Formats: sequence, structure tokens, C-alpha cells
Amino acid sequence: MVKKEYICDKGKKSTIVIEDLSNLIKPDATMILGFAGIGLVGPIVANALIEQIPDIKEIGFVTSEYLPPISVFYQGVLKHPFRIYYTAKYNLIVGIAEVPFQVSTAYNDLAKTINNWLLSEDVKAKEVVIFQGIPQRGIIDDYPVYYAAEEDMIARFEGYGLQKVEKGIIVGPEATILNEALANRLKAYALFTPVFEIPTPEAGAAILEVLNQIYGLNIETAKLIEEGKEIKAKMLELAEKAQQYQRQQQLPEKSKEGYTQYFQ
Repeated sequence: MVKKEYICDKGKKSTIVIEDLSNLIKPDATMILGFAGIGLVGPIVANALIEQIPDIKEIGFVTSEYLPPISVFYQGVLKHPFRIYYTAKYNLIVGIAEVPFQVSTAYNDLAKTINNWLLSEDVKAKEVVIFQGIPQRGIIDDYPVYYAAEEDMIARFEGYGLQKVEKGIIVGPEATILNEALANRLKAYALFTPVFEIPTPEAGAAILEVLNQIYGLNIETAKLIEEGKEIKAKMLELAEKAQQYQRQQQLPEKSKEGYTQYFQ
């Protein structure tokens, strides 16, 4: 059994820069990390928290030599692609990475840096949570939320009525964060839900409802659910057009006359 006393060194290629020291992070904080994975569940969840928690403030960002040459901006204001926020009311740290790193090995370095900071005397965090979408084909009508957690956290999540993932693997940046946490005194867990290969707002809404329950939040999810319905309707429309086009292509040559504008 791993003794939870190890504090890792920071990564050699990554750094956390805290610009706003006015809000001291209280001990036993939880870090919620939203990475840009399949279905974009992480950024969708993180953005909802950032937009709706009244006292949340941007306190810093993560730099890395492995970040791709991409900048982001909102309403004309440039933003760092990997930002860190904090809410004293809920004692939550929210990290949002809106671009994927250039190489997969970057995440090992990043995980060390994040875990090192969370365990430092300046933070003394309690746990870290990540999200990952389960890619599905076809239309998704239900978004159950599953969990995977350290053994001594199982009873906690069973109390929320969540279903655990019996067996599986986690890949990508989320896996490196969890693996590093397993070797130190941070608690760690993951939440999963079905997603499309494209942004899936309804999946983000399902995760947010669970976070509302766990951390006593009051995040509104109705808008995300509506956005999800619009995406689903568009997918159905495109699928129907594709089927119509296939049927038209299969018609005998004489029957194709007059159908040159059939699929638009």
C-alpha cells in the first residue's frame, strides 16, 4: 500500500504562475480539472463553473514548452489557454485547458507540476477530480454519470447514487494526473459520461448536476441541455440528408433525371 506522504517535484517543462495572491487558497481545497478531450466535457464543465460561481476569480495560469502555438480570446480579450480560477465560497480550484498539448509525453511533466503545486504549503489541497467522455456512436438519449475513485472514497460516491466503472482504462492527461495523485497524499477520482465525437453540452450538464450534489453548488444546466438538443437535431438532419443522398445514388439511371439538386 502506498503511504500518502510523498510530495512530487515539479515538472521540468511546466510552471504554474499565480498572479493574484489576494485570495489565499484555504486548506483542503478540491481542484476540478477540465481538459480538452473527446466531447469537450472538461472545458464545458469548467466554463459553466467559471461563468456561474459569483466569487470565482482567475488567479493564474499554467505554462509549458509543450503547449501548441494557439491563443484564445473572449470578446476581444486575450486569455491564456490553460487558466486557473479559485472560489473561496466553495473552496474549489478550477483549471481549464482549452487546447490539447502537442505531444502525449507532455502530460507526465504537467501532472508533476500540478500535483506539486496542490501539495505545496501555499495550497495544501485535499483532492483532484477529472472528467472523461465515453465516445458513443449514434444518437445518445441518456447521460448516466459513472465514477472511478480510490478505494477509501467508494462509500462516499455510493452515497450519491453514482455507478462505478467496474473495469477499464483512462488515457491522456487525465490519466497522468490521477497516476501522480495515487503516489502522493492527494485523493483523486474521475467522472465519466457518454459523449459524441463532437462537443456534447448535455454530457457537461450531467457532470455538473453531480458536482452540484457533491459540492453544494447551484449551477444551472438548462441552457447546456438545450444546446445539446440543438446539436442532436442537427445531427439527425444531416444523417437524414446522407441517407436520402445514398438512396438517390442507388436509383436506376432513368430515375435520376431531374434529381441533380436533390442533396444540398
